[in-house]
Amino acid sequence: MHLILLLPLLVALTAFFLPKKLVREFSLAFSGAFFLFSIYVLTQYNPMNHYNFTYFHEAFLVGTGGSLHIGLDSLGVLMFVLTNFVVLYANIMAWNKSYSSSFYGCTFLMQFALVGVFASLNAILFYFFWELALLPIYYIVYKWGNGKDLSKTFIRFFVYTFVGSLFILAAFILFAVETKSGSFEITEMAKTSLTGNTQILYTIFLVIGFGVKIPIFPLHSWQANTYRKAPAEGTILLSGIMLKMGLFGLLRWLIPFQEEVLPLMQKLILVLAIVGTLYGAILALRRNDLKLIAAFSSLSHVGLIVAGIFTFKFLGFQGSGIQMLVHGINIVGIFYIIDIIERSTGTRYLTELGGISSKAPIFSTLAFIIILGSIAVPLTNGFPGEFLLLMSVFFYNPILGALAGVTVILGATYMLRMFQRAFMGEVSESVSDFKPVSKTDLIALGFIALLVIVLGIYPQAVLDLTANSSQYMTNLLELKNN
Repeated sequence: MHLILLLPLLVALTAFFLPKKLVREFSLAFSGAFFLFSIYVLTQYNPMNHYNFTYFHEAFLVGTGGSLHIGLDSLGVLMFVLTNFVVLYANIMAWNKSYSSSFYGCTFLMQFALVGVFASLNAILFYFFWELALLPIYYIVYKWGNGKDLSKTFIRFFVYTFVGSLFILAAFILFAVETKSGSFEITEMAKTSLTGNTQILYTIFLVIGFGVKIPIFPLHSWQANTYRKAPAEGTILLSGIMLKMGLFGLLRWLIPFQEEVLPLMQKLILVLAIVGTLYGAILALRRNDLKLIAAFSSLSHVGLIVAGIFTFKFLGFQGSGIQMLVHGINIVGIFYIIDIIERSTGTRYLTELGGISSKAPIFSTLAFIIILGSIAVPLTNGFPGEFLLLMSVFFYNPILGALAGVTVILGATYMLRMFQRAFMGEVSESVSDFKPVSKTDLIALGFIALLVIVLGIYPQAVLDLTANSSQYMTNLLELKNN
C-alpha cells in the first residue's frame, strides 16, 4: 500500500527526463491510472477501522524523532482521492498546451509530496512533505505564470508560505521541548498534552502556519494575485488541493491536541473566519476578472470551513470533511471553465464577454450545473457540507451563524452575475469567434457536473466515511473539557 507514495515519485523522476514529444501522453496515462487506483483504495477503506490505518512504519532520522510512518484515515483517504483527481485534471488541461517535461515532472513531484502530507503519521515527516510540496508550485508559478509584476507576486507568495511553514516547525519543536516526549509520532504525541501559555503558543503557531496556506483572513493577501497570474493548471493545483493542506493540518495536528478549549481564542478564530467569508464574497461581487471572482469565492468558502472546524462540534467536523472534497471538485470545474473561455475568446474579463450560451450550448449547460454546485443549491454537491457548516456555526453562536448565512446570498449573487454576464445576453465581439469546445473538455467538465449531481443527491457515502473520525474528535474535546 505504500506504493501510493512511491509511484508518483517514480513517475515524476521519469517525466523530468522524457522527451517533450512523449511526456504529455505518458503523464496523462499515469495520472488517469493513479486516479483509478485512488478510487480502488477508497472502495477498500473500512471506516470502522479508523484507528488502525498504518500502512508503513520504518525508523528514519533516528535520534530526531522522525520516522517513515504513513497511513490514511478517512479524511486522508478523501484527500488522497482529491489529490489524484486534481492532478488528472491538471494533465487534461495541459493537453492543448506546449509545456516542457519539467512541468509534468513538477506536477507529479507535487503529487508525491501532497500524498505524503495527507498520509504522514509523524510530525517531522509531515513537515518534510509540507515543505517539499511548495517547491514544485513555486517553480510552476514563476516559470509559466504571466501578467504584470509576476516577480512581485511570486516573492509575496514565497515569503508568506515560507514564513508560515516556519511557524509549523516552531510549533512541533515547542511541543517536543515542553512535553519532553522525544517522539514526533502522532500516537505518542496524543498521549501527552500542553497546557496554559504553552498550549496557547502552540495553537497560535499552527493557526498562523496553516492559516497562511488556507488562507484565513487576514493572512490571505498572497492568494488572489497568485491565482490570477499562475498558469491555469497551477491555479487548480493551488485552489483544488494545496489549500486543503492547511485545513487538513488543523484537523490532524491541532484539534486533537487541544487539551482544553480556549474560549477566547476559539471565538477570535471563528470571528476572523466569518469576516474572511464575508470579505471574500463582497470582493468577488465587485471583480471583472473571472479568475479573481473565483479566487475570492474560494476565500469565502474556505473561511466557512474554518469556522465550522472551530465550533468543535460534530456537525462542523462532518461539514468540513465533505466540503473540503466538494470545494476541490467545484473549484477545479470553475477554473477549467475560465480556462476554456480564455482559450476560446482571448479574454476573461466580464465586460468583454457575453452570449457564450448561443455559441456553445452544451458547454454553457455544464458550466451552469457546476456553478449551481458552487453556490450550494439543494440537490447539488455544495449543499450538504455548507448546510452542516452553517448549522454548526449557528448552534455555536446565532449571530455568527446569521452572518455566515449572508454569504449564501452573496455567493449566489456573484456566481449568477458571472454566468449572466459571460454566458447570456447578446454575443460580444470577443465571443463572436468563439472556438468550439473540444470533446475532451466537454467529457472532463461532464464528469465534474456528474459529481455535482451525484454527491448532491447521495452525500451519505461521504458522510458515512467521515462519521467515525468526526465523532472521535468531538468525544476527545468533550472528554478533555469535562
